[in-house]
Amino acid sequence: MVEVHTCSPGCRHHLGGVGFGDAPLVRLGYNKEARAEKFPYLKALLQRPLVFDGAMGTELQKRELTPEDYGGEAYFGCPEVLNRTRPDVIQEIHRAYLEAGAEVIETNTFGALRHVLAEYGLEEEAEELAYLGARIAKEVAEPYGAFVAGALGPGTKLISLGQITWDELFTAYQEAVRGLLRGGVDLILLETAQDILQVRCAVLAAREAMAEVGREVPLQVQVTMEATGTMLVGTDEQAALAALESLPIDVVGMNCATGPDLMDAKIRYFAENATRFVSCLPNAGLPRNEGGKVVYDLTPEELARWHLKFVTEYGVNAVGGCCGTGPEHIRKVAEAVKGKPAPKRKEALPPQVASLYQAVPLRQEASVFLVGERLNATGSKRFREMLFARDLEGILALAREQVEEGAHALDLSVAWTGRDELQDLAWLLPHLATAVTVPFMVDSTSPLAMEFALKHLPGRVLLNSANLEDGLEKFDRVASLAKAHGAALVVLTIDEKGMAKTQKEKVQVALRMYERLTEHHGFRPEDLLFDLLTFPITQGDEESRPLAKETLLAMEELRERLPGVGFILGVSNVSFGLKPRARRVLNSVFLDEARKRGLTAAIVDAGKILPISQIPEEAYALALDLIYDRRREGFDPLLAFMGYFETHREELALKEDAFQALPVLERLKRRVVEGRKGGLEADLDEALSLGHKPLDLINGPLLSGMKEVGELFGAGKMQLPFVLQAAEVMKRAVAHLEPHMERRGEGRGKMVLATVKGDVHDIGKNLVDIILTNNGYQVVNLGIKVPIEEILKAVEEHKPHAVGMSGLLVKSTVVMKENLEYMRDRGYDLPVILGGAALTRSYVEELRDIYPRVYYAEDAFEGLRLMEELTGHAPPELTRRAPRPKAPPKPQVEARARPVGEAPSIPRPPFFGVRVEENLDLATIAHYVNKLALFRGQWGYSRRGLTREEWQALVDREAEPVFRRLLREAMEEGWLRPKVLYGFFPVAREGEELLVFSPETGEVLERFAFPRQKGGGLSLVDYFRPRFAPPFGDEERWLPAYEAGARDVLGVQLVTMGEEPSRKAKALFEAGAYQDYLFVHGFSVEMTEALAEYWHKRMRQMWGIAGKDATEIRKLFQQGYQGARYSFGYPACPDLADQAKLDRLMDFGRVGVRLTENFQLDPEHATSAIVVHHPEARYFNVD
Repeated sequence: MVEVHTCSPGCRHHLGGVGFGDAPLVRLGYNKEARAEKFPYLKALLQRPLVFDGAMGTELQKRELTPEDYGGEAYFGCPEVLNRTRPDVIQEIHRAYLEAGAEVIETNTFGALRHVLAEYGLEEEAEELAYLGARIAKEVAEPYGAFVAGALGPGTKLISLGQITWDELFTAYQEAVRGLLRGGVDLILLETAQDILQVRCAVLAAREAMAEVGREVPLQVQVTMEATGTMLVGTDEQAALAALESLPIDVVGMNCATGPDLMDAKIRYFAENATRFVSCLPNAGLPRNEGGKVVYDLTPEELARWHLKFVTEYGVNAVGGCCGTGPEHIRKVAEAVKGKPAPKRKEALPPQVASLYQAVPLRQEASVFLVGERLNATGSKRFREMLFARDLEGILALAREQVEEGAHALDLSVAWTGRDELQDLAWLLPHLATAVTVPFMVDSTSPLAMEFALKHLPGRVLLNSANLEDGLEKFDRVASLAKAHGAALVVLTIDEKGMAKTQKEKVQVALRMYERLTEHHGFRPEDLLFDLLTFPITQGDEESRPLAKETLLAMEELRERLPGVGFILGVSNVSFGLKPRARRVLNSVFLDEARKRGLTAAIVDAGKILPISQIPEEAYALALDLIYDRRREGFDPLLAFMGYFETHREELALKEDAFQALPVLERLKRRVVEGRKGGLEADLDEALSLGHKPLDLINGPLLSGMKEVGELFGAGKMQLPFVLQAAEVMKRAVAHLEPHMERRGEGRGKMVLATVKGDVHDIGKNLVDIILTNNGYQVVNLGIKVPIEEILKAVEEHKPHAVGMSGLLVKSTVVMKENLEYMRDRGYDLPVILGGAALTRSYVEELRDIYPRVYYAEDAFEGLRLMEELTGHAPPELTRRAPRPKAPPKPQVEARARPVGEAPSIPRPPFFGVRVEENLDLATIAHYVNKLALFRGQWGYSRRGLTREEWQALVDREAEPVFRRLLREAMEEGWLRPKVLYGFFPVAREGEELLVFSPETGEVLERFAFPRQKGGGLSLVDYFRPRFAPPFGDEERWLPAYEAGARDVLGVQLVTMGEEPSRKAKALFEAGAYQDYLFVHGFSVEMTEALAEYWHKRMRQMWGIAGKDATEIRKLFQQGYQGARYSFGYPACPDLADQAKLDRLMDFGRVGVRLTENFQLDPEHATSAIVVHHPEARYFNVD
């Protein structure tokens, strides 16, 4: 039998509120089975997935109610007042959902909160309107045996942003829940939560209301994750779940804001980690404006398919719909999940604390949980002076410094004799809560100050601390506060006798407090951190000598006796009184010893902790002698430790900064290789002062560093972004040295470099420029779209050693060939290096029949090696490489048509013609970014030689933070400006051509001729019905130009991110910010592709063919949907000149896009496509 603790109505777990139910003593806090025995709703969730209803607001809008329905103009638009004036309408909506298969309906009380109803002068009626909403729903639900959820929204004011006080919000929820409980609801649903602090306030208010009414029901809380990936105030899913799990909630979930596709990863995280039941009620996709009306594109079938995945793959317990979903959506969902067994999930949420923005595990895998100690008025003079002076910027900077140095949380203590602690907290907390990303540890001896802080800090707080110094009453008060607010609790081994100093005393006090906290207050062991107290061992008196050892021994014993609990220490106390370097060493060794014996957290200045490997062996041994009080005849460890630091100052300085100990020339080389900019100028000045000439520095250590960088990159041991970081250091070094040079020559050689005529892509060319320039070569960069005449003009002017030509598209390879013919005909024999995505080595080698001195560079470093050979700085290897033997010609096969089955139907689009869509959400678009293409293809992170785990660690550490930063900057600064030009046209196949008809006149606007495969015989036209074919649906009724022979529909789209991405990238390149240049360019390219992917999905939804879309984004990239999207210049439709026809159909200029003379899109960050709906449409090559 598992021993259980049963809460009573007066149990101190809940400040006298209603008990949270039975739970095993070993896991106090939540037990599904025990809770299910008390509440039928939870019992049903244990047995099967339950289906909630859909939107109330959308259904009300459909009924086009008048002001009279609301009881007058003053109340028009207040849905809750309909509970009184038109209960029949609300009943009708409830009944429609129940008939569709809903097993849980939500009351029409979303805004039944005092401050929301105040907008209509109804604030005093909040409880009554909530009661009426509950009664209406119960009356309708009872014949169906359905449950009623008393639904409350987030209100209109955010507590974390100071728009409403805790007490005001608490009162609003308390009275609304009271009304719902009196009306008989089966559960309370706090939905669409946008602020995690609002959730905590509402949960506590709901528990208080249950105590008042004397009736407990389950609590379900659903947060809303915006398309940005966080809650409205910035909370991510990990932080949200950490906060929710700390509160007395039965069901956690998500609803609103987005469709199920954007919820997928986040609801999966909830399902994989939550110990509670999980719910998911998404919108019917993202809304769009059509003719002044809000339209949702997600079909009932799509929603059902997503929910089937959530239930069967993730183990979600409750599903339903939010905005835009109606009875038909719920019908399909109910049919999909009917008969499915109760979802099974693994529950593995580690103990965590959280800020407004992110969660941090209390147990760090390879370290301890570090709590920054410098926001403490007692311990930090700097902080105290800023606090007294109200220097907010200084305090925020101090907080951020600690985060940058590695602190996982920040200790906050403002108490100071003679000052009002509450006033200081009231001034400081609102700023800290929103400005600092890591959680806080509230450090105070005043329960009033603790409670004040808990009401103002979102997330999950660490409360420091509880102890028995003032007896059990105060201890219980602090523990109850922590439990009510879901805080983790620091417990000090202090009792009525004072601070425990010996191992025995510490253990006795700790065991007494542990029993009280777990058995009386219901804390889980993992939510407790015992502070066994750190005392100075540097005073020299007999009593203090063994205190560090006593603490460590007590920790080791308690780790065995209290499994699951954490341990925390204020580390720097141990070294109080020593000089700074000695303190740093002793603190570091003491922290390491404590970690070995069970320490899980430390209050410490993270920036002043040394790795043990950097501490000299003798100093390390002496520190251990001091900590363990190893005195012996003739040896005093304290005197020996202090004496060491008087006689070994220089040795310690070298150990503490091995880099600075290197000779200056070696430091300069390492700066290039490691991308170290800080202190670069000082090292260069030092080298100059030692007599080294500027050119010697460039050609010596700096170029040696770049050479090593190239070798590391070639061997797959350095990623491209770090190569560019090295180049930035090199450029900065050269710029610093230039004023010291007499004159600047041509360096090692010179290249004229250009992107060829008609091509707007310059990333590859600019990477060549960066690598050559920072390896001592002079580059004349002519830019993009450069005709051969301009290239040769630059050749005559600059007399280069070689010409470099770059281009991205297939058409550019033809231009390169023409350029070589032009140069040959005019007698040039200057070496030409070609590079670009569409080129191959064999193609370039064949061009030697035209121009013998042409070479292929696969990447920028091969271009560098070629230049080194051509300028005599390296032996000729690449330039002497023999061409590969030519492959025999492929046998010609007569073309024959490949049969393609008829499409089962011709889907009807919502309109014909072309429309523009602007004001698109970047965060939504970012969901469709192919991160593999971005991280590996665009940014050059290589998986070569890495395991799956190592690759993922690299992505998490380097690539993902850059992606998030650029997305945030693009949203804040507006340098990505997404626009879409799209539409639908009537079409038909005629012979080998696709005819596009005018929707208005029926005339043929354009004819597209697509090539046909040899052998296989497939052509793009095969996916369309022939002209004048017999109808197999009702196309005759709705398809324009039907009389002219139109029998099918073609989608077209053009997407662009505008001119600004190219401008921003160019500015970064010119400023020498090469790494950011690479990042911004690649990000913009892949965001453009993501916009194309996203809008293709929207078009499928509009077409009504999105029902089979893959539910995983990676499968979407593998064409996991009906139809296909084809762009001109690619194998199935290779003629780039067809862009001009598409331009005539759509008018690209409407979204600021132009065609170059080679039919490429300008600006660069734009793509166009034709969209085919045929189920068999796939990508294919044409021989």
